[in-house]
Amino acid sequence: MPKRALRPPIREAILDAAINTLARNPGSSLSDIATRAGVGRASLHRYFPSRRDLIAAVTRQCMDEMDAALEAAFEGTDSARERLSKLLEATIPLGDRYHFLAMEALDDPDLQERHQSDVEWLGHLVDELREEGVVAAEVPRAWAVANIDAQVWLAWSEIAAGNIAPANAADLAFRTLLGGLGPR
Repeated sequence: MPKRALRPPIREAILDAAINTLARNPGSSLSDIATRAGVGRASLHRYFPSRRDLIAAVTRQCMDEMDAALEAAFEGTDSARERLSKLLEATIPLGDRYHFLAMEALDDPDLQERHQSDVEWLGHLVDELREEGVVAAEVPRAWAVANIDAQVWLAWSEIAAGNIAPANAADLAFRTLLGGLGPR
């Protein structure tokens, strides 16, 4: 008797469908997502009572994937400059799945706290980049952090719009950051 492919659990199927559907069309309805997941709207609402709940779950998954990608990318890195490069190389490819989140409001307190923790971590990376002379001392820390974050989102948006090749995005972002934040 041939083995049938196991269907992923419903919650997982809904999350995957949401990511795939919203990556193609950020304005997709919950009905579109339910259809793509192969479930009814009632099933979708059992797991995610509102669009806000679904977006929060997708955002959480995005953050988890970014954390895992960064942990793997940073293994064996010696310098802050190398970590910055690896950060861009690891997170920019996730944009094909998550670029639509740039248009979503982050209003979940737990996700806001987690995002703030990520921003603080990025601030420490900026401090190390300053110590290495990669970021100029006169560049405000908050400005450097905002620029690194913005370069990731910009790369995601420009790849999604077809304006840059995914293979070039991390290098373009890295060059932009070094040119703009580095010493004169």
